[in-house]
Amino acid sequence: MSAYAIRYVDRAAQRRAALQAPQRASLEALEKRLSLNPFGAPAISNRDNSWSASFTGGFITYVVSNRHVVINVIDLVAP
Repeated sequence: MSAYAIRYVDRAAQRRAALQAPQRASLEALEKRLSLNPFGAPAISNRDNSWSASFTGGFITYVVSNRHVVINVIDLVAP
């Protein structure tokens, strides 16, 4: 199975860019796991075709395109 590419919508990309180093490292580790299986742990189904997964100090919400093998991050929350 191919690894999924991960794309961020503008607002989520801006929030990702503003993360501090420890949060960014945790998010990058999460991205590696999700790229191999966006439906496995630690992903949680939101029952509306979107999924969520947490990283240290935040979480992302995303949708998956199996046809294009892409994970589209539609929100990133990190207070």
